[in-house]
Amino acid sequence: MRRAILAILALALCSGCLDLNFDPPSIVKSPRILAMSADPPEALIGEDIHFEALLVDAQGDDLSAQADVEVEWVICLGLEAILDAANLANPATSSTEDCRPGSPSRIELAPDGAPNRAILPGEVLTEIAMMLPMGDPMMPIPDPGIPGVDPEVLRTLVAVIAEVGIPLEVRVVVRRDGEPILSGFKRFAITTRPDPTTNPPPPRFAVDGTEVSARDGDDPHACVTADGSAPVVAAGEAITLAPDENEEPWLETYPVFDIAGDVLMIEETAYYSWFSTGGGFDPEVSQRPERDSTWTTPEEPGTYPLFVVVRDGHLGISWCRVDVDVR
Repeated sequence: MRRAILAILALALCSGCLDLNFDPPSIVKSPRILAMSADPPEALIGEDIHFEALLVDAQGDDLSAQADVEVEWVICLGLEAILDAANLANPATSSTEDCRPGSPSRIELAPDGAPNRAILPGEVLTEIAMMLPMGDPMMPIPDPGIPGVDPEVLRTLVAVIAEVGIPLEVRVVVRRDGEPILSGFKRFAITTRPDPTTNPPPPRFAVDGTEVSARDGDDPHACVTADGSAPVVAAGEAITLAPDENEEPWLETYPVFDIAGDVLMIEETAYYSWFSTGGGFDPEVSQRPERDSTWTTPEEPGTYPLFVVVRDGHLGISWCRVDVDVR
């Protein structure tokens, strides 16, 4: 029984591995959610989790900064929701899909300094963990108080959290003048493993040979040149976008259950998604060993935003923007 449950969980984890919900089309022509992140992507019990969304309008500018736009962050979280995510809930009584206002599992997250950012305080997960037999395996199991759930299942849940983690998700809804215009979700995980994975570092890449980086300034989402000037490229030309090849220091391994319920270690792989308001990309998503992408620049001269979103093939993500002078 336990192996069957773990096999189902393995499929659930893998379904969120690439997190490609906000990939191409790569040319931005309307309001979009280009990416969402959780920091950390695998959180320890009691750790604050910070969420952020890359929300852009048709010009590639910050959608969340507009006066008529509101951003709502919601997570359905509770013991039953976690049991459901681990495929341990009783299907006959599970109600974790009910995340409507007033639901006891619904948590509306507070903004974290800006509308496109939110925070889940660590004490929320700590309170849930207090309902689990996290310590001595000989300790009595607390009654979860959930109809149809055997308290012994909680021991399996604790083992799953410790071995591979439980995938959860946060949801975002963007409204303009009170009407929803965008929605999306981001998967993250909770675990008690001593080595949870992290997000990729801020991006670094070259635009037609001009290096830009988001690692040296105050804004981890702003890719800039060494002298702060905008990269200059010719209009209507095919130019190369070349990510930093030094990926090994930040690519990590993470555990998953295979179909038999055994733990396998998987190595992350870097994926690069490219976006702009003009031109075209080939490929739109690149990965090693062919990391480079070709951007056929717009025919019309002007300043164009260029975004790269870096994913690690698991739960981690980073991104940056650079404004390119097309002449």
